[in-house]
Amino acid sequence: MSAVVETTVAFPNGLLWLMSEDSKQIEVPDVDGVANFWSSSNAWGMAVQHDADGEVGLTVSKDPPTNPALALLHEGVLHSSRRLIDVETVYIDRIASFRASSTDARISIWGDDPRQPGQVHIQCHNIDGEVSA
Repeated sequence: MSAVVETTVAFPNGLLWLMSEDSKQIEVPDVDGVANFWSSSNAWGMAVQHDADGEVGLTVSKDPPTNPALALLHEGVLHSSRRLIDVETVYIDRIASFRASSTDARISIWGDDPRQPGQVHIQCHNIDGEVSA
């Protein structure tokens, strides 16, 4: 597996965001506090381990995880007219950015816990490469 991004980060309020458009065009889903995954066509929010409990191990790759402890938590298509996907905190702090080869990026999210994972692997099936971390 060739990870494009591999880091550890604290996620305030236990929320990880995948944003695919600039802030003027983003459709922010309603975070109801009941579920642990929220989505619109161009933004996904996911509950992860709260920063008070420590940092989350985050990997972004084209390949599925090699860690057998990680289970598939969500799979779908995230639309991005600019083919750029940002991983952000709830405070819009960018953790990483990567480019997809298509405007409809196929993404799978894997984790070690179905409610608040402390290990997260984001698989973009048609990733073109890292833009920044």
